[in-house]
Parts: sequence; C-alpha cells; structure tokens
Amino acid sequence: MIEVLMVTGPLGSGKTTVVNQLLKTELAQGRRVAVVINEFGDVSVDGLLVNADRPELAGIANLVGGCVCCSLRADVVTTLAGWCELPPGTRPQRVVLETTGLADPTDLVDLGEEPLLAGRIRLAGCLTVVSALTPLAHLELRPLLRRQTALASLVYVSKADLDPSLAMAWESQIRAAFRGHAIRASRMGVATAAVDPWAGVLPAALTGQGDEGGAAFAAARALTLHWDHPVDPEGLEALFQRPLAQGELLRAKGICSFPGWPPRSDGSDRWAFQWADQRLEISPLPAPPDGDPAPWCAVVIGLGLAWETWRAELRGLERPIAGARHKVALRQPGGSNPI
Repeated sequence: MIEVLMVTGPLGSGKTTVVNQLLKTELAQGRRVAVVINEFGDVSVDGLLVNADRPELAGIANLVGGCVCCSLRADVVTTLAGWCELPPGTRPQRVVLETTGLADPTDLVDLGEEPLLAGRIRLAGCLTVVSALTPLAHLELRPLLRRQTALASLVYVSKADLDPSLAMAWESQIRAAFRGHAIRASRMGVATAAVDPWAGVLPAALTGQGDEGGAAFAAARALTLHWDHPVDPEGLEALFQRPLAQGELLRAKGICSFPGWPPRSDGSDRWAFQWADQRLEISPLPAPPDGDPAPWCAVVIGLGLAWETWRAELRGLERPIAGARHKVALRQPGGSNPI
C-alpha cells in the first residue's frame, strides 16, 4: 500500500519547508515519493517552490481554491487513486499530503475507507507544524489550531532557532495539553532530535476538542493577484509591515521580480516572498526544470480585510520597465468588481 503522511498546521507555520525536507530525505533514501499540496488561494505558490527544488518527484498535485478536508476531498481521492493505478515501478511508495492552514485534518483520517482507496493506502500519521513565534494563547483561543495539534502523531515546533525560549514554552504547553504527544523542535524544516515522521500513530479519539473545528476561520477569504511587471521591493516590505486599518492578515505569499536586480547564476530572476508571524521573508526561487519562469503573483489571506484597497496597493507596487505599459483595471458599469 502507498503510505500517506499528512502535514498540517496554521498558516505560515513553516509546513512547506518541512515538506521539502521530508521529500529530500525520501529521495536520498531511494524511495519514489509524491506530494499533494493544498492551498486556499487560486495559485499554488508552495507548489512552485516544491517543484523548483524537487523536480525528480514521482508526482506532484496542486489543489487550490479550497480545503482538502471538505470542498477538495474528492480531488484528493481521485489523485491518490490515480497514483495507485500506476505500474509498480512508477507508483509512489510514499505520499506527503500538505493541507492548507485553514483545513481541519480530523476530516481526513478516514481517507483509507474511501471505496477507491480501500486497501490501497495507509495513513502513516499526522505531522503538525506549529511556529514558535505564534502567541502561546492561540492554542486555547483558536479551536482549529487545537484540533490540528490534538490529531498529531508528531509535532514540530518550527522556527525554534529564532526564539529558543518561546520554542521551549510551546513544547511545555503542548505536553500539558496533550500528554503523550511526540514533540520536536525544528529548524529550517529539520527536527533537532532524531525522529521518524512516518512511524506515527494517530490518537484513538479527540475527546474534549469540541466540534467547532475551523469555525474561527469560516469567514477567511483569499485575494489572488497576477502582476504584469516587476515590483518595488521597498514598497512590498512597507505594505506588509504597516499596521492594519481593518481586519486581520493571516498569511501572504507570492512570486515576483525586482527592477534592477539581475538574474542569478541559474538564469532565474524570480524571488519568493512569505509573510507570517509579523515577518516578511524573501528568498531566491530557482529556475524551474522546464525553463519557463514562474508567473508573478501575490496571494493574501485574511479576515475582514479591505480587499479592493489591498488589490489597488498590490497593483501599485508594479514598476514597468522602460517602454512597457502599465495595465489599469477597468470596472464594470454599475459594478464594483474590476474586469
């Protein structure tokens, strides 16, 4: 049977970094491994990052625009069933299933009971990633985070190198709330102490966790914008570091180029930006295997944000090269949505 490992945790906790390290380990050990990446927005930024770093995967599926635990569950089943149908020499031996940070993984524990998957896959556990920089009170205040942690067969407290004292506090809090949980600090996606994520056992029951699941984020929305030109790096930083006038920003990420920044040695001029835990990080995006540059895009996820203002300000970051036209969004007559 194909082994399936779920990787879950809040938005911006570092799941994709962990997934990349898991894939790297599996490939180094000679296994055929595939990945399913679920993103709430309309563009799979994480999929672009994984595909650029791990072109030798046995399969990669990007499921966007919803959660694998509910609206996209059928797509997960179809994807896994398709891989199960492959000849033994090409079929993935292991699959990493990364959920969006807004997904309740407790709705995925019965995947193996789906008619198309029964007797063909084995759930190898649930690796939950929690950022050490997340406020400690969130474990009590955010039911979805509590359910993601409760289901874990293994917890990574990520970004431990950025604040070791907070990482230790998170470990203590999780141990107090869920006795018996296996917990490891992690840095850049790697556990600081030896552990096998694929050897986990899911909790028998999620007692006392309530049924509200992801209700706290039921109103979350995502804005996806495609840039036509490079963007101003200082403006990008200022946009995400300023205090919000309205709503709550949960996560932001994207792919861009910066005017005047030359291509790197591999020919790529693309950069990935990630906003989480009140920090904006920018890292080089390698050239993809097929040579086609990744599209410029931004994905913003939040609660009650002024979406038209965000759209305008993201578009305002563009810096067209000399001679290029700056596209302007037109509005439909009598409507508020741009064409």
